[in-house]
Amino acid sequence: MLKRLLVILSFGSLLWTMPAYAQEDEAINSAATLGEVFGYISQFHLAKPDTTELANASIKGMLDQLKDPYTVYFSPGELDHFSDELNGDFEGIGAELEMQGTYPKVVRLLEQSPAQQAGLQTGDIIQQVDGQDIAGQSLSDIVSMLRGTKGTTVTLTVKRAAQEDFQVSITRNTVHMPTVFSELINNKIGYIAIDSFGMDTGMEFGNALIELTEKNAESLIIDLRNNGGGYVDSAAEIAAYLLGKDETIFITEDRNKRKDSYSTEYEGVVRKMPLVVLINGETASASEILAGALQDYGMATLLGTNSYGKGTVQDIIPLGNGGALKMTTAEYLTPKGRRINGTGLRPDRTVVTPALQLHGAIQLLQPEKITLRYGNDRVSINDKPFTIPGPQRINGEYFVPLRPTMEALGYQVHWENNGIVVTGSNLTWQLPTNGGKSMLNGQPKSTQPLFKKDTSTYLSLKDLSLLECQVQVQGDEIVINN
Repeated sequence: MLKRLLVILSFGSLLWTMPAYAQEDEAINSAATLGEVFGYISQFHLAKPDTTELANASIKGMLDQLKDPYTVYFSPGELDHFSDELNGDFEGIGAELEMQGTYPKVVRLLEQSPAQQAGLQTGDIIQQVDGQDIAGQSLSDIVSMLRGTKGTTVTLTVKRAAQEDFQVSITRNTVHMPTVFSELINNKIGYIAIDSFGMDTGMEFGNALIELTEKNAESLIIDLRNNGGGYVDSAAEIAAYLLGKDETIFITEDRNKRKDSYSTEYEGVVRKMPLVVLINGETASASEILAGALQDYGMATLLGTNSYGKGTVQDIIPLGNGGALKMTTAEYLTPKGRRINGTGLRPDRTVVTPALQLHGAIQLLQPEKITLRYGNDRVSINDKPFTIPGPQRINGEYFVPLRPTMEALGYQVHWENNGIVVTGSNLTWQLPTNGGKSMLNGQPKSTQPLFKKDTSTYLSLKDLSLLECQVQVQGDEIVINN
């Protein structure tokens, strides 16, 4: 930082005002004092401290004083690791997993990855890692066990349909996980998930978008859930593909309240089409820049839950020791000037149940009659399985989980001080949590009291008739049609 200040001094001193000069002079004096103290400790202290550890502790102390979690010092080598993570490069086996019950299932294998070459297949269930049963462990912990240094080996115990359990040994290697995944849903809806914004993400997105339009996609879902951000340039490139050239995508405001606008630089690559963007509490930074711009221009419906609210910009400054400083230099605003730092983006349509967010987006773009089935420890919507809580039976009467049921049927659910409000299809249904009558479009209605079990609130199955839902109980199966 001192080198940077000295360069500014040598070329710009005649243009400075006295207060600015005094501030820079104070910074240089403080840096000189820091260097003086460091020199005395490193040369004369009885403990003979390691100078690298001493320097790192000094930097950590300065950064802690900022109380800014996004300003970070990268020691030599850590910057490469940070960049690799954004770009989807890591050392591991190259398999994408999702939890199925208590064990993870392989849902995707990277081409030419160690997992694919060792014979792992999509649909395989991993039960043990190096002889350790992983039942009930979190997905992030299991992924950490599978990752490791290039050249090391991990042994998995695998369950595969119609076979006895078997073991497979996989030698880890450097693999590249594409940051963009795409597919065509229901022959008409293009789906593009962006895991992070790496250097090649814009190109990957553009290719996926063109491929989906060539397959006659009529609408689009962009999935930004759990995307913590990355390079702003990639988000800007994607915004250009959708908005066209010379459109403002975000505004920055520095510590002197000076504002700069940033506009798209490329022409759009496809015609405008109905668009839904999925967001949640882990949608942050560059993801919020893209989602916020699309929302401001009325290009997209945001669906899900409030985004994270990281509305600050960081610059990466290379340091002379081979490390780098990632430093917060500005706050960013949406094209309409909305500040989202600490508050996030509010979705146009709230769907809290994670398993139902993609379902909700599909329903917005391609509405269809919904058949919701509860039964035999499984839940299905239009015969597709979903992982959501099942019903409860009390004194012979069925109660269904309120939020998942309402969201599956296309309604929004909001908790308020005096109860729960269900909205959608030109109705507002107010359900008291402390007993009493509910209010449907301002008219009092008699309903069974809600009850809570664990973290879920349940609604009487019979009360769904107030929404003109058709409800049938067939043995142990409940069928709800809206």
